[in-house]
Amino acid sequence: MADFMTATPPMITAASQAANKGTNISNLYINIAGQGTGTLTGANVDPKLAKADRLLAISEQMRREVNTAADNTLFSAGEIDASWVYIEILRTQASIFVQNSFLQGNNIGPINVYRADVINGVLKVTEEIDYTNNIITKIDTTAVALEGQRLDVLKVWFRFTGRTDTLFFFDQNGQPIGQNVSTVDFTLGTLQASAGGGGGNNQGGGSNQGGGGGNNQGGGGGNNQGGGSNQGGGGGGW
Repeated sequence: MADFMTATPPMITAASQAANKGTNISNLYINIAGQGTGTLTGANVDPKLAKADRLLAISEQMRREVNTAADNTLFSAGEIDASWVYIEILRTQASIFVQNSFLQGNNIGPINVYRADVINGVLKVTEEIDYTNNIITKIDTTAVALEGQRLDVLKVWFRFTGRTDTLFFFDQNGQPIGQNVSTVDFTLGTLQASAGGGGGNNQGGGSNQGGGGGNNQGGGGGNNQGGGSNQGGGGGGW
């Protein structure tokens, strides 16, 4: 379990170093509790990107611990385990805030991650991941005199208890046409997904970590009413 929670995927550093070669505009941004110093403003920039800094790298994973007793479907769902989220950020005002929060053991939030794309000349957010109730669990810097770009990077790991991932969709004319949302809240034991604002919710027994009441997998509006059988198939995924 320790390796799963703390492992750093390969090539992450290479990705962050690539962002330091030449001058460019990223499509990944992060807002850490409103502490950023980003300069993206104006009529051609999505307002969500105000105070957002460039995000050099991000990695996260979740996995389901599944009961091997497949003949008993009631308990086959298992539990969801989420790894620490790994990010690489620039050493700006937000990085000092992160370091101080780590040293003081403060609970911070929200941490917002954005993916942005240029649509009809406007830099619009096309995906937003919101993390709540965050604790900084690890920070790391590697300074190499002959590789000055590494001096600009702070590696951060944090634990969350709530995560909402929203994808925004646009038509060929750049007009918004809907969104998909996936939510996990470990404090409430809820896992749910919705498509275009109309996806199914788990009405009855709630999705839980122990595997009792199964989840509805989001599309189409089917609901799990009674907390028993899972309509989304598979044993309660999300």
